[in-house]
Amino acid sequence: MAAAIQTSVLALTGALGVTLAWLAPAAEASWCGYALAGSSAAMAASRWAWRCLRRSSGAAPATGDAGSGDPESTTNSASANRDSAADRAAESRPEVDFSDEGSLVQHLLSQHRYSILLRPQVAANLRREHVEMALSELDQQMSLVPNGDVILHPWRPATPEQSDDPREGERLVSVEALFLDRFPITNRQYFDFVASGAYEQPAIWDPEILNTVVEFVDKTGHPGPRFWENGHYPMDEDDLPVVGVSWYEAAAYARWAGKRLPSDAEWVKAGSWPVSQPDAPPTQRKFPWGESMDRSMANLWGSGPGCPVSVREYPQGTSVGGACQMIGNVWEWTSSTFGTMTSRFCALELPLPMKSIRGGAFDTYFDNQAQNNFQSGDALLARKHNIGFRCALGVCDVTSILADDPDAEEQVPQCGPVPLWGPDISASDAAPDPLAEFEKEIAS
Repeated sequence: MAAAIQTSVLALTGALGVTLAWLAPAAEASWCGYALAGSSAAMAASRWAWRCLRRSSGAAPATGDAGSGDPESTTNSASANRDSAADRAAESRPEVDFSDEGSLVQHLLSQHRYSILLRPQVAANLRREHVEMALSELDQQMSLVPNGDVILHPWRPATPEQSDDPREGERLVSVEALFLDRFPITNRQYFDFVASGAYEQPAIWDPEILNTVVEFVDKTGHPGPRFWENGHYPMDEDDLPVVGVSWYEAAAYARWAGKRLPSDAEWVKAGSWPVSQPDAPPTQRKFPWGESMDRSMANLWGSGPGCPVSVREYPQGTSVGGACQMIGNVWEWTSSTFGTMTSRFCALELPLPMKSIRGGAFDTYFDNQAQNNFQSGDALLARKHNIGFRCALGVCDVTSILADDPDAEEQVPQCGPVPLWGPDISASDAAPDPLAEFEKEIAS
């Protein structure tokens, strides 16, 4: 049974772009994973060459937002860049028996990768008790956002002088049901990702960024968030949201965890919790807690200590669906492209591509920037002190596990936002289906 589970997970994680750092030490696991998943020798050779590039580069940080900017970090050797984080993680965890289903399940659950266990291709090989353990973890860690419509506002609304239409530039989008993390990803959660050797696993990274991943290092040149040191976050900051990660790092973590980044429409729907009305657009909350700004509900300028705080703080600002800190503490990356939501009066020309960020942060001063409908953006390589992220998972991705009817999965529409009125949604704004490639493989 454990062998069947491993084979299923291998096929699934191959489709998700996730290699098998959880099954064995990084190098051995990757070679085993590629062989069992049927990947080509060229892929294995590519990974070997990429690891050599990291070793020879010394993982010196890039200038600007992609690196730490610390000149001393350029003197670190490549071997120092790879050792401590993974070694400490290995020593702190019990040895995993890869021939035992229970041991494999517990290992994935300890890394908060329960969503992988709930994929139909994997869950079909699990004992019911293990599926229930994963479902329990899903219920504790993620909030359910029901399907329905949500209004997306333009990046900069038209002024009364420009248009007398109060809905100028707005777009109504239909969102399928999804699960959204109750909290932003924490330092402790991201450490599991770093310690698993994920920065040396090209399969989980966007292809266009592979040559730059070696520059995603901390202050001391180790792979990891910009403001960490020696491959680890500062002491007593386990529950603080991870920051100093680029959009690419956030997307890679989401793939590793078996999830994805939420789209703009999904994020706004979770925060504003629209209420449908017959023959009228839905009504939406400006803030997760209601219509009026109350700075005691969130970590914003003037209401907090002036830095990120634990994701467990400010519970009074929780959304209707149970998502915490949607406003304040740290901005959050989404999968959507910044600049697609503009009115005809406010054309936006960007010097380089940007991704949308939502929610405001501990240093957000203006009230209008700390609202559900406000969209800002940043460069994909930006590794800022006030940008973090949380992950999403389409209900359709685990529907056969959740539904009583085994045929219910076929009745669930594809994941992703669908425009009902307003400008056509761009392909980059749609929530990607991480199982698409796997389903094509099965079909062929």
